[in-house]
Amino acid sequence: MAEIVLTNTGLDAFLAAHPEFRGPGAARAADAVLGLLALRGADRTSGLPEPTPALVRRLLVEDLPAFVGAAPTELDVYPAVLRALVEALDGERRRRVEGAIGEAEPDFARAMGDPGNLTWPRWYAQLLRADGTDPGDPAAVRDWLARLDGPPLPDGMRRADLMGRTALADVLLAEVLTRAYVRDAEHPPAAGPLLGDHDVAQGIGTVAAALLDRWTAAGLAEELAGPYAHLAPGPDDFPHLVLADALLDEHLDYYGDPAVPLPPPETQAAEDDVEAEADLLAAAVDALEGADGEDSGPYGGEAAHLLYTLYQRGCSAESVARRAAEFEDWTVDPALEDAPVPVPPPASTGYTTPTAGELARLLGTPGLTDTDRARLDKPARELAAVVDRLAVTGLVFRSGDAFGLTPRGCAAVRYLLAVRRVEVPDAAETAGWEAAHLVAAAEGWPPAAAGRVLGAWLTARDGAERAWGELFDAVGTVNAGTSDAASTRALLGLLDWSAVPTGALHAALADPVAGARAAAELTARGEPVDPAAVPASARALAVLDGLPAKKGPLESRRTAFDTAAAAWPGGSAALVATMTAADPHETVRVLKPLGVGLP
Repeated sequence: MAEIVLTNTGLDAFLAAHPEFRGPGAARAADAVLGLLALRGADRTSGLPEPTPALVRRLLVEDLPAFVGAAPTELDVYPAVLRALVEALDGERRRRVEGAIGEAEPDFARAMGDPGNLTWPRWYAQLLRADGTDPGDPAAVRDWLARLDGPPLPDGMRRADLMGRTALADVLLAEVLTRAYVRDAEHPPAAGPLLGDHDVAQGIGTVAAALLDRWTAAGLAEELAGPYAHLAPGPDDFPHLVLADALLDEHLDYYGDPAVPLPPPETQAAEDDVEAEADLLAAAVDALEGADGEDSGPYGGEAAHLLYTLYQRGCSAESVARRAAEFEDWTVDPALEDAPVPVPPPASTGYTTPTAGELARLLGTPGLTDTDRARLDKPARELAAVVDRLAVTGLVFRSGDAFGLTPRGCAAVRYLLAVRRVEVPDAAETAGWEAAHLVAAAEGWPPAAAGRVLGAWLTARDGAERAWGELFDAVGTVNAGTSDAASTRALLGLLDWSAVPTGALHAALADPVAGARAAAELTARGEPVDPAAVPASARALAVLDGLPAKKGPLESRRTAFDTAAAAWPGGSAALVATMTAADPHETVRVLKPLGVGLP
């Protein structure tokens, strides 16, 4: 089968005209280049597929890194085959295609070397070549597979990563083959069809496997689909990926982009059995959300959401009652909704709703009564029951009203997010980030997690003046001029200003964002500060950020503004103008509800 599918690509004529490509590795490259160009619809009127700039880019950056196995020393052959094909083109067309080859060649090398593009066949073809096994000898390939104890993995990769990329590549190749067959059937080419009816009758999957064997290693795809299938686990071997998809959906709901990183856990467990524990957690979630979950109450379907939000908090503990209150649309102080809760010592396994006073502190809602507590009792108990069913896995815990992920559970959720390409750095990674990268990420994190990671970043640099300066600069420039500028500035309030070196404070006085805070800290230390050294923008932002933007009656909020304006040189109009110049978005958001005139 491998020898007969994909005919009429002009391979024999090409090799006859270019004997330099007749060696096994070069001939394999020529077969893949001509075959994929033809399958993608290249004009074959001349007997050979004609490259175009678009086809060249797709071939080098998308198709070859998905379907072809090659040693690093063989990579140059693929662009060389394309250049040999281009020799038959006339002036302008030739120049355009050669330009496209040169432009895409560096991306081709990167894509071929990117572990994220590896499939099981490509990975094993790479390994067996490195071991000196002849990729053209199916018996040698089979013997090499027999010597493997289990699936070896590239550094930093997981079995699910290779499985996912393999499944995607299989779908892509099947689509390419199907479209080529239909195209040739509807418009028979003069050069002849690429796929015969007999070939296609055996199944597109069979044809695709035959081609992968030609382009990776002889017999490899067949062996990995048969006696050595355990070396290339497929989707059925990863039942937890359903939960991974749900967690990805949660992340997209929160941030809209898998590349937006989550805060690292404060502590991190080893991930030796993480796939098995992910399966265990997924089974518990499935039981709560599926047919077995009919008795799980109104919150059984929130299991994946609970797991995600626990990780998104940096794996800090949450309150059952507070989360139940949010589910029931009670008002929760935004400053407290992500605040960690203390974990009491283990006691009775039964759940007791916190007292009215404790609820008031948890929710930031003064004046709650026992009647309020009674209204929340049923939802809180129902949510606690869901948490307890998850806790049976040992990956979630509940102690009194506090619940969260155990270190193993945190590792399992991190793995589930990672296999769906959500950025989940660990503490060592975030400690090594550039200041601007850290600030851009921390702006969207819960305050407690953001403050912890910012503090660890400074500690990793021994709290040096330069590190503080880099952080101040990043806070003032990341998201500047956008609607996120205010939440980025809020990171300044999470820092331990008493730990800032005096030299860094003096250097920060001229900062248009952090200057007023630096002046306040120096004054508190008894250091003399020249008011003229602090930019008006920094002083205006300090006033703006200090106004009660969301809490309290409008009258008291307007009074706070009027008091600040009375002390500002030039009064209200001058203060508003300076605020608007410094942050127009936050100025409108805070002052418009107060009826303050805006420029």
